[in-house]
Amino acid sequence: MNGENQETKTCDRFDLEQEILECWKVTTDISLFKEQDGDLDALATYYEQKFKRLWSTFETLTHEGKIV
Repeated sequence: MNGENQETKTCDRFDLEQEILECWKVTTDISLFKEQDGDLDALATYYEQKFKRLWSTFETLTHEGKIV
């Protein structure tokens, strides 16, 4: 995010689309982590943050009237 925090970042529908696509990768990442005996708890925490960012972007766009 180049030093900007989510609350001050100007968001648009493109940002929302990109964040949805990033979260969509969860199933691929789970498979990859399982294959490499990765820490699924760490992966869960990582995706929790991604989904929080996605929700924040959605709320910002809704609040600003950019999506209804």
